[in-house]
Amino acid sequence: MLHGHGDDGYKFKHDIVANFSTNVWYGGYSQALKNHLIDSWSKINSYPEASAESLVAMLAKDLGLDKSMVMATNGATESFYLIAQYFKNQSSTIIIPTFSEYEDACIVNNHELYFMNWNELNSSSRFKSQLVWICNPNNPTGSILKKNVLKSLLETNKNVKFILDEAYIDFTDNITSAIDLIYNYENLIIVKSLTKNFAIPGLRLGYLLANKQLVQNMEFYKPPWTVNSLAIEAGKYLIEHKSEILPPVNYYKSASKKLQEKLNNISGLKIHTSKTSYFLIELEKSTSFELKNYLISNFGILVRDASNFRGLNSSFIRIATLDDKKNQLLIEALQKWSKLN
Repeated sequence: MLHGHGDDGYKFKHDIVANFSTNVWYGGYSQALKNHLIDSWSKINSYPEASAESLVAMLAKDLGLDKSMVMATNGATESFYLIAQYFKNQSSTIIIPTFSEYEDACIVNNHELYFMNWNELNSSSRFKSQLVWICNPNNPTGSILKKNVLKSLLETNKNVKFILDEAYIDFTDNITSAIDLIYNYENLIIVKSLTKNFAIPGLRLGYLLANKQLVQNMEFYKPPWTVNSLAIEAGKYLIEHKSEILPPVNYYKSASKKLQEKLNNISGLKIHTSKTSYFLIELEKSTSFELKNYLISNFGILVRDASNFRGLNSSFIRIATLDDKKNQLLIEALQKWSKLN
């Protein structure tokens, strides 16, 4: 891991009262899932399915795809590294600022790298690289790419493979998944995560969607058993019960909008509006490092220092909306910080 991840609460001795640094759905804890995994505990006494075949079959049926177009992975990150490995020594354009693991995976696999700012991306964009990496909705900005723009990019850059990361698609109602485009565009690879929307990042579970030939080719590089038995069982349970556990988008976005409006009234903060439950805050005073340490030391509040996102700097933090009580703690803490600066 070259650039580091945002949820680093384990590094601090302070008790964390409210963790705004992770954009995992805060209400996703499921006692029913826990009970199911306890009941499935005996499965760890045997090797898991080599390629999580039963989960792949269930995913394919749920998505309306042929199972040959689906690969289960150890979180979305394994997908990124497999893609970068399969296209080793080629060239990639990464739309920034965004999740650092795209760049990390490309560096490890000797890609020639190019970068384009999200604000410059449009339906007429042309690329000289062989791959383009797009997070939609984007992390950390919460920006979205409309499907008609994506279709235009796919059609006008037919020799370019587009990797579309939809890890946060369930955190917005402004766009829908591009899965229906898989059959028509062989230059589209979609990566999905089950960890953010179902709040199981510790289980590491995701999947990759692409045309049959691409999936088959990438399977060659994938080690067996990367998805463990409990993750397989969790995935199947979540597919069957997704309507009960997925984040309520309208409520979540409404709560986020309310939080953004209140934070926008605090001196020294510039709120960057978002189409999701997470958003960027630009500091007009102090640095992200200083503010992060102030909040954790004095209030037990953890935020995401966004300075290590390429394209951002030490003036940015990222916030993921929590419940009303914890949101109020953040508001009051930032009001006190503002008076000191």
